[in-house]
Amino acid sequence: MRTKILVAVMLLMVACRAFAEVEPNTTEDEVNAMRQARSADLWFDKWGFKMTRGLVNAATCWVEIPRSIHVETADNPIVGPVKGLMKGCGLMLVRAVGGTMDLATCGTVDDTYTVYDRYSFPYFVWQNWSRSER
Repeated sequence: MRTKILVAVMLLMVACRAFAEVEPNTTEDEVNAMRQARSADLWFDKWGFKMTRGLVNAATCWVEIPRSIHVETADNPIVGPVKGLMKGCGLMLVRAVGGTMDLATCGTVDDTYTVYDRYSFPYFVWQNWSRSER
């Protein structure tokens, strides 16, 4: 049963791909239908990225604490561990809330008001690992 469904889905994908190309003698309605199909593909790409980013950030938000301790200790070995712990706890909360919001709103693909874009916060915890600019 699963193989039949998989074959049907693959045939549907091949058919959609064949109709997505614009040929010279197409009407305006056909061109609009093709543009809508392409924007739907972009929507699925954005939706998948947003859901993945939310899952990863909700699961790895705790990594902000040791990362911040490491970065702050490298800058100042005396006050760095305490400062890194406090900063890491704050960044962990920001990343956890950001991941939760991504998961809660993954059906909407509007990324205009996310913490990542508004405050130049990296998408994932391992990006800009050794910088203290967060």
